[in-house]
Amino acid sequence: MEENKFKKGADFFGELARRFQREQIEFSAPENNRLPILLNGQEIGAVISDGSMRIRKEFIDDTEVSDLCQRTGETAAEVLEYTKLLEDALPLKASSLSEPYKLLTDFNGYVLGGMESSRGVQFTTWQWTYDHDGLTLGHYFGSDYAAAKQDFALRSGLVPEEKQFTPEQLIEIYRCCADTMASGIPLTFEQKKRIDEIQTQITEMVPDCADRFKQALEQDAPSQQTM
Repeated sequence: MEENKFKKGADFFGELARRFQREQIEFSAPENNRLPILLNGQEIGAVISDGSMRIRKEFIDDTEVSDLCQRTGETAAEVLEYTKLLEDALPLKASSLSEPYKLLTDFNGYVLGGMESSRGVQFTTWQWTYDHDGLTLGHYFGSDYAAAKQDFALRSGLVPEEKQFTPEQLIEIYRCCADTMASGIPLTFEQKKRIDEIQTQITEMVPDCADRFKQALEQDAPSQQTM
């Protein structure tokens, strides 16, 4: 019964497996309504069909396993969210649209659409034309659901743009955190923990954070050498 539920729309475990491949999370084939998660070839837990992450009791106190399970659980929760949305969503109908998109949300003249494909679920935001018959100015996000949601929130006015940090601003915050940690300034355990949490959150918000951070350092290198 549970398996049939997910096959009405985007297949949860199938989509989750695609995401894990992209995010380099090791797993094995789903069995008995669970997707086993591996670390160095050994099963450490599993994602079950309600999206929750279960850890094998012998690994509960393992820090590396805990970090992996947190990543895994966050991804599973996101995939469950949009596969359920797709399951319940109506087809997105517009004169200019030929692909089988579904309407995930519609607000203030903008829409967020999702479509199942051989590459996994794809997301796009559009603006309705003045007669609400066609779609225009599409922003295509591939499988990046978080980025598509953020774009929809900004385009539709749900979230004011001036209250959002740009990727460039987030990278600068990340760099300030890194400089603080490397400066030798005395920090308490709680301060170090908060800084680490900020950096972790930025890496989740900016998918190419590592590359952007490296580029920022390289751009500053010549000016630092000439001083």
